Amino acid sequence: MLKIVENELAIRRYERQLVRALKPLTSETITVKLGHPGKSEPAKVAWSSRLGIWFFSRKVEELRYWHAFGIGRPEGESTVTITCEINFPLCGIDRRTGGAFAEDGRGRVFVIHRGKLGGGRKGVGKFLFENRYRGVWEIVDDGGEQTPVAVVAVLGSPRFARQVVQFVRKIALLKEGAVERATAQTEMAFAEPAVHEEFIGDPFPAGALEIGAGCDRGLVIEDLSAALVRSGLQVGNDRQWDLAASDKKGTIRAVFRILDEMALTDLQAGAMQLLLNGLDLPGEPRLILLSPAAAEPALREKLKRLGIDFLEYGWREDRAVFPELNPLLQQIPS
Repeated sequence: MLKIVENELAIRRYERQLVRALKPLTSETITVKLGHPGKSEPAKVAWSSRLGIWFFSRKVEELRYWHAFGIGRPEGESTVTITCEINFPLCGIDRRTGGAFAEDGRGRVFVIHRGKLGGGRKGVGKFLFENRYRGVWEIVDDGGEQTPVAVVAVLGSPRFARQVVQFVRKIALLKEGAVERATAQTEMAFAEPAVHEEFIGDPFPAGALEIGAGCDRGLVIEDLSAALVRSGLQVGNDRQWDLAASDKKGTIRAVFRILDEMALTDLQAGAMQLLLNGLDLPGEPRLILLSPAAAEPALREKLKRLGIDFLEYGWREDRAVFPELNPLLQQIPS
């Protein structure tokens, strides 16, 4: 179980580490009016063209460390709306503050969020977060209480910034009402293929077996999607499939299941999901299981006999790589 960090010196240290992880990715600093419900204030926000977000950080004396995030490059001197905030108390536990740092038994530190959403719009708040947000959920020791929270990112991970970005984008979709529109959709609309980030992860209050891998899951899907698109395929996902690839005519040619771990139970569950859900698809598309670890030849052979291809993925800096993907793609018509 994760434990909320209460020590003032530790929070200050982790806060500095967070800022140091984001600051080098700044492309330019832009002077804007930062919007709050009913008011705005001048601020110099950091825009990152690589991440596609802007962010603003400062210490609010005697209250909290304030971090505001928004999507898209803001125009200079314009009033910008905050997509989400990830704030931390200066010390101790403050459940009115949306964010916190939490540690696990191995000494890893995570940024967590309690689901407090601002914005001043009707229907935007913790109820929406708990009912619509899909990601990594964990129960934390919250000063003696057990509280379900969303895990945003792993502090110190080379993929920390991208993990934060995927959280910001999901909150943007929640606020825009995109999830409500997608809920009514019962099947993938490959006439307009798209990867829906709001489908990636677990619903409240389920938790991931391995928290760090769970935070990386959306990044693997994002990088795999880009590789498939480069090969000429169209990609999309829904609540059944982590990812599906179709040809130019819209015929589904391959479906993917991403494993967070190489545990036998995860592998069996992933293979079973591919087999069962694949029965509903016409044309016998390729069933592909991706894992962060290599599989023994005997296991690969068993999966092959079931009609399942096995691929291993790894990491190069903050990007997922798929060494065996290209030979497989050559067998899939685009």
